[in-house]
Amino acid sequence: MTHSVLEWSRYLSHDGGNLPSVPVSDDNKVRSDIMKPIKILRKNAKLLNDRIEILRRGDTTSNAALKRQLAIKNIVPKWFDRNLAAPVHEMKSQHKSKEKGESKHDKEIRLRKAPVQSQPLPSIKDEQQQHHEMLLLEIQNQLENTLESSPRTLQTVEHDLNHSTNSCPQNGFSLPLGISVSLVIQCSLDRIWLLSETCARWSDPIVLVVYLPSETVLNPSDRSNVIDSIAGIMTDCPQMTVLPHVHGNDGSKGESSTYPVNIMRNKGLDAVITSHVLIMDVDLIPSADLSQVVKANVIDQMTTSVHFSGKPDIPLNAIVVPAFERKVASPCTDTESCRNYLRNDSRFLPLLFNDLKECIQGKDCIVFQEDMNWEGHHTTESKTWLEKKWYESSSEGLDGREIRTIRRIKCFDSLRYEPYIVIPWCPSSKSSNPRPLTPYYDERFYGYGKNKIQHISHLRFRGVPFFVLPKSFVVHHPHPESSVKMVWNDRKKNSLHRTMDKLYEGYIKELADEYSDVDNAVPQCDH
Repeated sequence: MTHSVLEWSRYLSHDGGNLPSVPVSDDNKVRSDIMKPIKILRKNAKLLNDRIEILRRGDTTSNAALKRQLAIKNIVPKWFDRNLAAPVHEMKSQHKSKEKGESKHDKEIRLRKAPVQSQPLPSIKDEQQQHHEMLLLEIQNQLENTLESSPRTLQTVEHDLNHSTNSCPQNGFSLPLGISVSLVIQCSLDRIWLLSETCARWSDPIVLVVYLPSETVLNPSDRSNVIDSIAGIMTDCPQMTVLPHVHGNDGSKGESSTYPVNIMRNKGLDAVITSHVLIMDVDLIPSADLSQVVKANVIDQMTTSVHFSGKPDIPLNAIVVPAFERKVASPCTDTESCRNYLRNDSRFLPLLFNDLKECIQGKDCIVFQEDMNWEGHHTTESKTWLEKKWYESSSEGLDGREIRTIRRIKCFDSLRYEPYIVIPWCPSSKSSNPRPLTPYYDERFYGYGKNKIQHISHLRFRGVPFFVLPKSFVVHHPHPESSVKMVWNDRKKNSLHRTMDKLYEGYIKELADEYSDVDNAVPQCDH
């Protein structure tokens, strides 16, 4: 991993923003230079699985191996030490017999020559069994505990932050080395397959909240099958924490109308242990460099903040991650045909910026939903972003290095703007307040529609500035239309669309009243 990241970071560090535009197809040398780091990344796409195999073979020389052993030991100490009891007892007997008549010098030589006992690591089967047991316990607890907690809403935001049950480090994290980003993803069981590509591209923490209708886990046999399907992805993606969410549906509304999307997002947020978080939908796949580019830009923003304000802490900014969409001539109709896109073409989804540019030029990629919901991402100005117009100005950092200011969003084209954003979450060791740095999602919103927009609007009214991330992006993977979206689009037979639209209209008024004294909110554009 270290080698590939170094190779790739050297490539990424060369900003082509001020260079003339050269079509990739017109210059074989340029194409070769671009493809070199991409090939390195693709070659290492399964590195996480390779690392697991190395650890299973008993490589305990690396820090990663030692950390993994300690983590396993903390979770299941009895299981971890199960193979040590007999050897330790045997070694004690041997020591006693050897110590009789043994000189001090001979004893020292014997101890020096004694081989270091490597600790056996669990097999794939053992790991899956361990995951199965943990998930089973959590699901059983949720089935037994049917008490509903009070929803987290705009009216309770300060109370929710002050009494948060978050997992942030008690003493914060160090700056800047402690800066890290977690992905928080919620999905239903039939969408878990989409995570395999995300796991191959993202090595930082991932928190996955899986929606489980209560009727799918009431029967022990059904419950076991559900757990097995989740445990598989946990084994393949060791950087991921999986949280099942058992949900009892209102029979009159049906499962698709009551999908608790914001409750699940908040559940994921409470499991985050990093300085920043990117809350994504499961069908959005990150570019391979997204984590590193985000961290580099957060550090730049922090350095700029220190330069101008003297405050050594994380600025409360939202960083928009540009979103794109992979188009196909014949949309897939089931999971298997959707999975075949990547199986048959490893370049189906753009990996890095130049891949994306080529995909756009070939009309295989577009700005996310620009053909059906132009307001959703128009404010990002993705066409300008594709021209590498990423920065506004530059200044000199404390170390003499040039710090460039990424483009700030001056105004919102629409109140329907719903970008995917990186926001601060866990406070640093410099903070005097241990509570999360940004608000939770409003849990009154459920199903499909307005649930993400409400959070963007909340941050905007709260005075949070929005910036656009350079170089990196997320791209939508095609999949069959969800039952939740079908319900949303069927206005004649279902009231979900009207209910959420009305709720959002009132929510905007609530925000205006709550933050009437905030004078630095991003304004709406004048058209």
